[in-house]
Amino acid sequence: MTAGIVQGLAAVINFFLSAIQLLVFASIIVSWVGDRSNQIVIMIINITEPIYRPLRRLTRNIPGPFDWAPMLVLAIVIFAQIAIVKPLMAYGDRLMMTEIQTPAVP
Repeated sequence: MTAGIVQGLAAVINFFLSAIQLLVFASIIVSWVGDRSNQIVIMIINITEPIYRPLRRLTRNIPGPFDWAPMLVLAIVIFAQIAIVKPLMAYGDRLMMTEIQTPAVP
């Protein structure tokens, strides 16, 4: 039972991080071709801007016209998927194997 909880938690975290990735890619595309009066575009901007804002403070001194905040968010999300989700899944798998091997006590 504990293995299922750990794997479920890892799946929820992974879903959340994947949703952030999708929103970041959507905001990149919207920044190139989006119509700022469209409700979906406004929603994407309203969701992603609070994520970008602290990173823009860190990257504003980098010269050039490129906005590094989306790339940093993607790097952080990928790192979190590797550093948090994969170990949680592996731990859940190990727990599952021990639960299968340990006989149930009536």
